[in-house]
Amino acid sequence: LEDAGGAPGLVCAERVETVLLSDVFYPAKDAAPLLALLRRLLLVNERVFALSDARVNATSDPTETARHGEHLYVMKPTMKSAPKSAGMGTWSDEEYAHPGLQALYLRLKSFQRFTESWALFERAAARGVFDPWLQSAGGGGGSGEGENGGNGGGGSSGGRALLRVASLGGGPGYELLALAWYLEQLAGERGVAPPRLDLVSLDLQPSWEPYLLALPEPAEAEAGGGGTTYRFAQWDIKAGVDARDAAGGPLDLCLVSNVLVYCSDEPSAAVLAALLESGVKAILLNERGGEQKMVGMVERHGVVVAKLLDQDSAAGRDDRQLVFAPAGTSLPSPSGALAHVFPNVPYEESKQR
Repeated sequence: LEDAGGAPGLVCAERVETVLLSDVFYPAKDAAPLLALLRRLLLVNERVFALSDARVNATSDPTETARHGEHLYVMKPTMKSAPKSAGMGTWSDEEYAHPGLQALYLRLKSFQRFTESWALFERAAARGVFDPWLQSAGGGGGSGEGENGGNGGGGSSGGRALLRVASLGGGPGYELLALAWYLEQLAGERGVAPPRLDLVSLDLQPSWEPYLLALPEPAEAEAGGGGTTYRFAQWDIKAGVDARDAAGGPLDLCLVSNVLVYCSDEPSAAVLAALLESGVKAILLNERGGEQKMVGMVERHGVVVAKLLDQDSAAGRDDRQLVFAPAGTSLPSPSGALAHVFPNVPYEESKQR
């Protein structure tokens, strides 16, 4: 990609057969949609990376800050030193706040989180998850009018439903960015107006907020967000605070991306189940491991679980992309194969190429 700006692991070309992204090869028969999204993402990252670079440069020794951040990112001392039963995850909250780690994390994880989320949303859309908010004028779903701290209310306005989404443990918010862009595209394909979006990242580490607020494109921000708002609120799934209270009002959907490593326990399962009992229509999950203990835990609470990846591959069970829904929800499997903008995401050993 001509203006890749040295982003690690990103190599593209106008006439491309294979795209190398975060060390994974994606066969791309039609590279144009993929390249268009990555170019757009690179422009976002120019703003985000400038902020992270400024934080590093503001330290007393920027070179040492960057070096130590890379050490934390690569060596993962907290994860390696803590017993698995401790549920410490990849990095501690203190490590997540380190300017050097954040700078490297953003450069690498922004692409991974965006592309994996996009693939998750494609699969969820095929199950009808977004249908209530992609209706013709007068049809949409959404939360009640005026219930979210002055953010414009719910229902519909000018034929556009309001969709309130929280990314649980969302950090800098690339899942939310991918959702906004995906729903914009999906609405165009269906010939309807996209929903207005109230997007909030709920995370324990507050220093992610400036990066989240840099995600909207300048023209969009100058126009009042085009019906989309990005917000940040501090939240800890284990602190006993309801995610809706932290978000400032009702929620329609929740996103979870690589968070279960921190909270695959019964209290966290109860939190997720309670959200689905309180008006949240679905929780969309993207995770690393092929077997997630959380699946059985939430099913014991009556939660409907849809596994979005192939369960008949050589790898067998694959829980990396999931939808959790309230009891009684129908999430029928799509008929036929899905076309993906980012093929083979997340990576599947047995997928035909």
